[in-house]
Amino acid sequence: MPSDAAPTSTSAMLRSIAAVTSIEFLETGMMTFAAGPIMSGLGASPDAFALSFTVYAVGAIFMLYKHQWMVERYGYRNFTLASLLLFAIGAVLCATATGIGQFTIGRALQGAAGATFFTAGRLEVNRIPPERRFYGVLAFIGSLLSATALAPLASALLTDTFGWRTLFWAVVPLCGAVALIAGPHLDRSTTPPHERSREHWGWVLILASALLGLQYALQEVQFGLIDHPLRSIAFGLPACLILTAFAWRQWHRDRPLIDYRALLHWRYALGIALYFVGYFMAGASGFLLPIFAEQALGLTTLTTGGVLTVAFLTGLAAAVAHAFMFRRWPRLRPYMLAGLAFCFLGWSLLALLDMSAGWTALLLPAALGAASSAFFFGPVAFGTFVEVDQKAFSHAYQVKNIVRQLGLSSAVAASAATLQWRFAERLGDTAPSANAPSAAELLHQVLGNAGNGETAHLASQTLFAASNDAFIGFALLVVPVALLVWRQRTFH
Repeated sequence: MPSDAAPTSTSAMLRSIAAVTSIEFLETGMMTFAAGPIMSGLGASPDAFALSFTVYAVGAIFMLYKHQWMVERYGYRNFTLASLLLFAIGAVLCATATGIGQFTIGRALQGAAGATFFTAGRLEVNRIPPERRFYGVLAFIGSLLSATALAPLASALLTDTFGWRTLFWAVVPLCGAVALIAGPHLDRSTTPPHERSREHWGWVLILASALLGLQYALQEVQFGLIDHPLRSIAFGLPACLILTAFAWRQWHRDRPLIDYRALLHWRYALGIALYFVGYFMAGASGFLLPIFAEQALGLTTLTTGGVLTVAFLTGLAAAVAHAFMFRRWPRLRPYMLAGLAFCFLGWSLLALLDMSAGWTALLLPAALGAASSAFFFGPVAFGTFVEVDQKAFSHAYQVKNIVRQLGLSSAVAASAATLQWRFAERLGDTAPSANAPSAAELLHQVLGNAGNGETAHLASQTLFAASNDAFIGFALLVVPVALLVWRQRTFH
């Protein structure tokens, strides 16, 4: 290749990586920020809305299991372009939904399509020549952090001006733009037939059903364990048996969809567990903060979006600082503990706020939360994959992204359940009159800004107290994780 062509080729690949990686982070961030308006617009309860996140995760996990299978047969270019089309179709279904049913179907399609982008972007980095691969890593990390940072402000502008449906309509032209930018430069190669992984689609559909059953069981534990204790067992036990059978079958195949045998070592297992914790905390923060700022503190949507964008940009700066610090002091555990300390401090500061707090009071705790992700995920990523064989890297990253989806969906379900539980408990402490709305009705009103007068004031006060309880609970969850990181000797 001529020397003057290499930089152009590399820059085109960098743009391709950035475009493919950013779209799913941007769309998911915008939707998470607008959870309250979406719930209100659809007339959905918190548990029904949490189920839409669960279904998104199940769709994503389903396609992550088939990711290698698809790439081997169609190549990254065709697979990514088809995923962009499916992502846009799912967005249209969400934008035109009049109830939670169609919305959930749209999110399932988006989950199946969106799972492609993160893995494709990361694996495209490996196609860049080794001497320029560092810039590919920067493009990958910078694009996902930038998309995450811009999502709240973009969501606020669109929701405040045109309504929540615009969040999904905007995805359609974005998918077209990504196809134009990335399509010509993605890898078109396929795998020879005799080297391809094999798996009957029926088994993967059974797997998806089992995952949905397991996620539903976990959600029932959070939302309805007291009222329906047998429902969790009825869905959870068969799901676990099916997942065990699937794993056993994969273990004994010569060319499985995901080769767990190559990943069966302590370092990788610890890293995957820490990834789950990190995504759980990030997902909980992304879900709770907008609701707390707008419905409990009374900030405008635009102000809330601006605050969170500034905070996430701080996280981007923290990631850059961590990268330079790591090159000079290549340790893992100290940075992970620093990230967990930031997380604990951020949750604690939120719990100490009072109802008169303005937007400036949110800046520091939100920035600490964003910085915690930057300092925590970097060492976890390095420690998890440093000993993974290059032949198994694709499978290792597929598993990591499956855990990401499970962590985010579990965080939304747990956050919604905690908020609903503490709201009901706090409302009981206020001893409302017999004619007052129920806890569920009040929570729905305040999330949709539908209340007025004394009822709205009571709901906001109750939501504020419930949010403080949730912040304290999540802060306390950080403590055992920090003890585990401090005592372990694998990531040192």
